[in-house]
Amino acid sequence: MNDTFAIVYAGHGNPLLGDLIAHRSVSALPLGGRYRTIDVLLSNISQSGIRDVGVIMQRNFQSLVEHIGSGDAWDLNSKRGGVALLTPFDQGLGTDLYQSFGDALMAKRYYIDRQHAKYCLLLASDMVYRYDYSRMLERHLESGADLTLLYSRSPRLGDGGQAQPSRIEVDGEGWVLAAGNGPAAPEGGCYAMGACIIEKGLLMRLAEEAASQGRYSFATDIIEPALTARKVAAVEHVGYAARLTTVKSYFDMMHDTLDPAVREELFYAHGPVYTRVMDAPPMRFAKDCVVENSVIGNGCDVRGRVVGSVVFRGVSIGAGADVENCVVMQDSRIGSGAYLRNAIIDKGVVVGAGARIVGTPDTQQVVRKGSIVE
Repeated sequence: MNDTFAIVYAGHGNPLLGDLIAHRSVSALPLGGRYRTIDVLLSNISQSGIRDVGVIMQRNFQSLVEHIGSGDAWDLNSKRGGVALLTPFDQGLGTDLYQSFGDALMAKRYYIDRQHAKYCLLLASDMVYRYDYSRMLERHLESGADLTLLYSRSPRLGDGGQAQPSRIEVDGEGWVLAAGNGPAAPEGGCYAMGACIIEKGLLMRLAEEAASQGRYSFATDIIEPALTARKVAAVEHVGYAARLTTVKSYFDMMHDTLDPAVREELFYAHGPVYTRVMDAPPMRFAKDCVVENSVIGNGCDVRGRVVGSVVFRGVSIGAGADVENCVVMQDSRIGSGAYLRNAIIDKGVVVGAGARIVGTPDTQQVVRKGSIVE
């Protein structure tokens, strides 16, 4: 895909993610005991043969900048091209946050204009899936489409509990007939995955037309109007896909990674997922600890009971602690005798000895980053 460059919109994320995005963007959310969600997208991009990537950031982007760095973990640090971290407020055009993807594209037009590649791959960062984007480009070129979208029929993407899934109507030949947002239909449907291939020049014309009318949403103000005058093709993604719009959707995705089949598909079957290298010692399991159906990151010290949970690097779990159906992020400390159920413990949290944190399978208890719970 030498004639294609990518743009990832690492927006802040849906407000329904609450405290999970109080100190980070949705693309920086921890995943699978050692990764960030953007690692999956960048690995997809790199393994699809795309060498030029612009990551547009919104706010709370410091951790993302540190994580991506020069892009060497994904082989995106070449002298020509590579990854470009496009932070806001760098053009003297104001200090307002981007209203949507379309607004961000206009703000970063200078980056798009200097790209020599003909085609642009646009990606939203609130999706987790594995895919070879060269298949999208093949469909785009063979069909003669103006735009080509990636979609899934996975029912979870249309879960009524999530915020307004992007639905599209696709005919038997793979052409998009209609698009819109709203609750999923009882019979299911096709859900856009925030991935689109389009010619660079056409992209900017459509973005300019929308911006001239004060419209900036890529889905509703650029894609939907294009359906009446442009040819829009679609390619189906078959396999695991998760959309991160609520606390529950994040928790469910983390729980999915406990399934060996999901771990195989996400992290191995389509090539490895690369991430920033962080040296850490092996995990340590005390003699009387109990660990069942859990993912434990490097550098963890486990002395209590851990069941059905994802525990990230550098976490300590004290003797007698009981952790079940939880997510415990990096460098947190769970004191002796603590009792945790259906909880998401953010990074650097200290849970005191004997403390209780209890949520439900549908409403998880989130403990904000750096908190101390006695």
